Amino acid sequence: MGAQRTLRMSGSVRRAMVAHALRVAPLECCGFLVGRDDDVFCSVEMENVEASPVGYRISEEEHLELRRMLRRATPPLVILGVYHSHPAGDAQPSATDIAQAHYPNWAHVIVGLGGRQPVVRAFELADGTSRSVVLR
Repeated sequence: MGAQRTLRMSGSVRRAMVAHALRVAPLECCGFLVGRDDDVFCSVEMENVEASPVGYRISEEEHLELRRMLRRATPPLVILGVYHSHPAGDAQPSATDIAQAHYPNWAHVIVGLGGRQPVVRAFELADGTSRSVVLR
């Protein structure tokens, strides 16, 4: 494999993801990371249609609508990844997270709420494997 990927995001984006995770706990939260190259400009909260404490799913319609909206931006923006929370666990991908990762170029950010403080970590999930991504 090549060099470890670095994803750049501001503290305000991280705080927004943590706030979303805390607000919907004990259910998992989910959303998209939007930006360009490996620069995350914002997180976009989505509804977890599973409404589950151990899984998430974003509706295909909302996903496609966000993609259409981003293509209209000037200059165009893209979905760089997805985030979700582990309300009672750590910020590590579960076997389900790895198995259900369908976009190998996306970063997968996990907000772990199972410890004393929320922890935010990022991964590349592809071909049944997990690889850490540096968050800056």
